[in-house]
Amino acid sequence: MKHRIGIALIGTGGTIAGSASSPISSTHYKPASVGVEAIVASIPELSERYNLHTVQAFQLGSYDVIPQHWLSLLQQVERTLSDPAVDAAVITHGTDTLEETATFLHLTVQSAKPVLVIGAMRPSTAYSADGPANVINACTVAAHAKALGRGTMVVMNGRIHSALLVTKRHVSSVEAFDSGFEGALGEVADGAVRWFRPAHRIRPLALDQSCDLPRVDLISAYAGADDVAIKAFLAAGARALVHAGFGNGNAPPGTRETLKLLHQHDVWLARCSRWIPGSISRNSGMFNDDELGMITATGLQAHKLRIAIMVAMASGLDRAACQQWIDSFWE
Repeated sequence: MKHRIGIALIGTGGTIAGSASSPISSTHYKPASVGVEAIVASIPELSERYNLHTVQAFQLGSYDVIPQHWLSLLQQVERTLSDPAVDAAVITHGTDTLEETATFLHLTVQSAKPVLVIGAMRPSTAYSADGPANVINACTVAAHAKALGRGTMVVMNGRIHSALLVTKRHVSSVEAFDSGFEGALGEVADGAVRWFRPAHRIRPLALDQSCDLPRVDLISAYAGADDVAIKAFLAAGARALVHAGFGNGNAPPGTRETLKLLHQHDVWLARCSRWIPGSISRNSGMFNDDELGMITATGLQAHKLRIAIMVAMASGLDRAACQQWIDSFWE
């Protein structure tokens, strides 16, 4: 008898669990109003193909998700994947912060079993709902033998993305998620998976169940910026700042000197570029990163670099070890 893959469907809310007053409405709806069991019941093929285990971790619009939810979800995922009957986990999630939750799990889940994070751009009640196809496709990927050893992935609109690379790039289109310059990991359609590259997984860091994630704030460069926001974040207790700079991670004159002094306050500073792809250079003409104890992002976007810093600090890495860990993402 053929082994039936065991898949845990973990619900967290979002548009994929949303409902509207009319089936022709795709942008006006209430998110997180349908439970994960109802989502499963609406797709009978799932129970015919897989042994399903449903868990409602929480029920939120993803704009309400905070780091404490990430820690709770991490524990739920680890607990679920420790069950020998579960071969993979598929997490339904709102799209506003989907890539952040996926990145956190990618950096922390210890199990080698596949973890897929999915959402929908249209509510479950819409005539054109994209959620069911995303659920089926994610389960197809989760059951694929070559999904092992790839960490946490995002499956949306027939594309398979790395959590580290994917970004929501459109407010409402079903093609909202894209991996930009680096590209998707693969594609899935009609029960078939095609991988574009071999499996690669970063080294996840183990977090203690009782740990707290440190406060790490994000600052964006813009013409005429000063250091008022930096000082406010320091006063609020920030242990690290991520600076999304111009071009090669450069800073405007109103913030430059304050950023250079952060190491004197035992506050980490990580540099990346503002919303454009590409790896920034260490020890640039503006910043001597080695001398100032700064961390550079390689190719991480600002909001994902923030999460990497939070995880590194919570796991006990020092700055040098954190830099080595981040650099290893691209090896």
